[in-house]
Amino acid sequence: MHPIERLRAVARAREVDQALLVREAAAVLGSFADDLPGLVTSCRRLIDGHPTAGALWWACARLLAAGDVWAEAQAIGHDLADDPATTALSLDLPDGVVVAVVPDVAGGSELAYELNGWRDDIVVASDPGALHAPRDEPRVLLVEAGAAGPHRFVAPEGSADEIAAARDAGVPVWLVVDVGRRLPPALFDALLTRAAARPDARSPSVEVVPTAAAERTVEPRRIDCPVPPELLRSPGGW
Repeated sequence: MHPIERLRAVARAREVDQALLVREAAAVLGSFADDLPGLVTSCRRLIDGHPTAGALWWACARLLAAGDVWAEAQAIGHDLADDPATTALSLDLPDGVVVAVVPDVAGGSELAYELNGWRDDIVVASDPGALHAPRDEPRVLLVEAGAAGPHRFVAPEGSADEIAAARDAGVPVWLVVDVGRRLPPALFDALLTRAAARPDARSPSVEVVPTAAAERTVEPRRIDCPVPPELLRSPGGW
């Protein structure tokens, strides 16, 4: 498939986990190593298709700031391999825990499925409300950030109410920030602006929640993210 067709497929893709989406995007964008204008345009079009996918902003920022675009694309794929957040949770969650997941607002979250595959003793409830009744087993509400800034993160609309209800019921709330989803302030603000300018009826409405709403943050690796000016222009400037 021609690289442009592959990029169009990535831009149109829905309900795909961010790590898989970004690995595919980076593999194609690496072919633009000798075409910086083409790289800029391709990154912007991908972000238009997935404005709340923090890892996509992170990957595009790294590629636009890289001296060697192809090598950086390979490094991005390596950084996202091996399900870092699931690995961390499988080590940190208590034995016999019952969890529910508020999934990534960007869509395609595999977290609940992956946890079931990693640990036989974890019970994944389909509804966060199922955690509210007292139980003998430990309970944890996992909230998956689509993207996170220094003090806030993006989640599906209603997440703040889910978090408040869980805490009222005595359920610990853990925020999950997978690799690539922690953005510097300027880039996180640009993401919020872009998401507001490009609402997508096929995706849940976005809510911005303080990270302090969660009692604990699970962040397996934080990899520095540059802030290229090409991603900071106003939506009208794209």
